[in-house]
Amino acid sequence: MRSDWNSSPATLLFALSIGIFLCMALAAAIGARPLDLVQTIWMGAWGTTDAAINTLTKMTPLLLTGLAVALAYRAGLLNVGCEGQLTLGALAGAAVALACASLPSFLLLPLCLVAGGLTGGIWAWPAVVLRRRRGVHEVISTLLLNYLAINICGYLVSGPLGDGSAMGRTPPIPPGAEMPAIFHSGSLHLTAAPLLALLLCFCAYFWLSRTIWGFEARAVGANPEAALNAGISAAKWQTRIFIASGSLAGLAGAFEVAAVHHRFYRAFSPGYGFDGLTAAFLANGSPEWLWLSAIFLSSLRSADKWLQIGLNVSPNFIWVIQAVLLLCVACRQRLGSGFFRLLNRFRTSPAPNEHLEG
Repeated sequence: MRSDWNSSPATLLFALSIGIFLCMALAAAIGARPLDLVQTIWMGAWGTTDAAINTLTKMTPLLLTGLAVALAYRAGLLNVGCEGQLTLGALAGAAVALACASLPSFLLLPLCLVAGGLTGGIWAWPAVVLRRRRGVHEVISTLLLNYLAINICGYLVSGPLGDGSAMGRTPPIPPGAEMPAIFHSGSLHLTAAPLLALLLCFCAYFWLSRTIWGFEARAVGANPEAALNAGISAAKWQTRIFIASGSLAGLAGAFEVAAVHHRFYRAFSPGYGFDGLTAAFLANGSPEWLWLSAIFLSSLRSADKWLQIGLNVSPNFIWVIQAVLLLCVACRQRLGSGFFRLLNRFRTSPAPNEHLEG
């Protein structure tokens, strides 16, 4: 019973509950009432139409980079290179849009998204090759590839692909490459990008849980040696899954260019690739629950400035909340085991009347 309880979703919920309680305690320690903190975050993320649009817009890259991490994790790999893959995918999408500006919109927009996805997948490929042939752990290689990708993009937008200014950016993409808006509110607009990202998450869940290929990928992640004995090529599946993971991160960058910024500029990502790690692990690597962790993280990002305005709390407190929750989720097995032992101690402790009778 104990092991079953530790492996169930109840353990994750229990760890998140402890994390939320600790965040409330920290808020009280710095002079902010916990209920005021919750209300401020809610108002900053969902209190107005503009705030809701901003939150949903930030949710898209978190969903896709979180899915990239979760997919690789299911195959026994850890992709921490989403930031570099996202950045290169965004630049590739913008470059293709500018180079093929004469194409009609129904061709140009999909071509830009495909270019971003392919570029992210290509950039992820060296890491899995180094793991297979040289034994280099993918965490090290993808982490280093992040800095290489960011610096390559910085050079390109400051020179050959730049608009000639000192801003480090490309020219605006043509209107045919922009994702059409489905809702307007003043100067803000919402596209179908969040819905498409959500659809990809549920497609990944269906593929992993309802197809033979998804079963093979999960078998490789659970036990590569047993999968190999069963006739499943672990190396091939890990290569395919890792390239698909990089493609999702690159697609996130292309979505940002086509749906939000309408150009690429240096350091356009505030760390979406790294936040994808948090989103994936808060959802326990489950694609079907990624939407919940992505909405939560995007809500925190949208409300960070409201903390300073409404509560006189540093916006960096948002990072503290993320860190506390992530640590609690990482320690969920120990937290669950400790709770189970404490519960058993109360159950087996003798009643006061028994002491008197003895």
